[in-house]
Amino acid sequence: MSAQLVTRRWRGLAAVAAIIGTVFAAHAGEQAEQALAAIKRLQASGEIGPGTALHLTVKQGNIAAFLGRDFELQREWEKRTGIPIDAKLMPQLDSQEFIEHAKDVDLTIARNHEYPDLYQRQLIEDLTPLMRRFGFALPSDATAGYLLARQQAFLGERVVAIPADGDIPLLYLRRDLLEDPANRARYRERFGRELAVPQTWAEYQNQIAFFHRPEEGFYGALEQRERNTAWMFWMQRYACFAAEPLLFDRRMRPLLNSPAAVAATESYLATLPYSPPGILDEGADYSFTLPLFMAGKGYATIITPAGAKLFSLDSTAVKNRFVSVALPGHLRNGRLQRHSMLIYGNNLVIPRSSAHKALAFLYAIWLTDPEVSARSVGVPGGFADPYRYNHLRDERIRRVYTPQALDLVERELPFIIPSGTGLPGNSEYLAALNNNLWLAAQGKQSAREAMARTARAWEEIITRYGREQQIRHWKAFRSLFPQDVSAPAR
Repeated sequence: MSAQLVTRRWRGLAAVAAIIGTVFAAHAGEQAEQALAAIKRLQASGEIGPGTALHLTVKQGNIAAFLGRDFELQREWEKRTGIPIDAKLMPQLDSQEFIEHAKDVDLTIARNHEYPDLYQRQLIEDLTPLMRRFGFALPSDATAGYLLARQQAFLGERVVAIPADGDIPLLYLRRDLLEDPANRARYRERFGRELAVPQTWAEYQNQIAFFHRPEEGFYGALEQRERNTAWMFWMQRYACFAAEPLLFDRRMRPLLNSPAAVAATESYLATLPYSPPGILDEGADYSFTLPLFMAGKGYATIITPAGAKLFSLDSTAVKNRFVSVALPGHLRNGRLQRHSMLIYGNNLVIPRSSAHKALAFLYAIWLTDPEVSARSVGVPGGFADPYRYNHLRDERIRRVYTPQALDLVERELPFIIPSGTGLPGNSEYLAALNNNLWLAAQGKQSAREAMARTARAWEEIITRYGREQQIRHWKAFRSLFPQDVSAPAR
């Protein structure tokens, strides 16, 4: 891999601040107006010629958010700029294969964990020069800044995406069942403790076993267990069981062949007896688990804040009967260690093949303006979760997502670890992990064997990509991890 692709730190803190923080104070509308003014200048200079269209390709769950309620954002953009949006849909999967073969696409979306491979394969643009050219930043102020700009936008010190989705996973429980006096009495008798929101994965396991009633078509756990997303539900457990939530040591030796990794795998596998039939089927992702929860057929599920939006619909059986809570953790020396991680996360990237890179960038900046994005996120039919601080306090959005879920999202921010491995070859690392978790879930190998085989596969990937270069990438990625945020057990 070229040395130009190796992440480097900026010389001096001022250069970093110019990109991520305090230089540009993004008040509602200011960011959007600045982007529109830049569009006008490019049109006047001829860089954006007559008849130019913006070719936007996103997923079904994003299209409503990007175009607005009844296409109001699309109409507003086209009225203000005269530039039509040609919007198309892409598969509801990781974006790498789509971007690799896409033609006539100026702007699309990619998940947080995909950046290293997309950039290393020269499939997406480094947006840092465009940020500088047009005078923009990604502020992180608690008034209207981006919630997790460093994790969602950066690869090392390069800006490679504009945040447009805040997919922090939450645990959803049936509040009515938790509060039921008869359930509380039976649980106390069976486990010798009060039935309450689970602090640890062990307590969570007890609760899904307690509520599991398959003979009635009711299931304790509605966590997805299909192969492609296995890593998402395993890594958050591993981050709690490990002394540090790191996948490699400083010399890039995988830490998977360890008691913590085995414990995380055992916790991941332990939900299977309390899951519905078909949970291991190919494609049984949230499109399989969420309808069951919405129909009142399960006690617990894990999904992003979009869950609160869905579960609050009048058509569901669980409206006003669920609660959003933090993911459980693990007790270590009397303190509760827990972490969450961005899963999915569809942020805006510009394919290297884009014919209108400046236009695509300015549209992304316009769309993610505090005021414009509040109207985008608040669209009832869209699933772009809140990703700026003002979203968490906007009454329109709070009504859709529930105040309880959005207050929880803000409290969870210090616990978020970065997504995936952060390394070129990320898709290969995750595929090896997914496959071994899949085989273990089918009973074809033990938790210990799954981790040992994954560690060996990861060593082979490290060797192919070059250990020293991987170490440099890992060092940059490590800087995104939060400091110790464990709390005394209650």
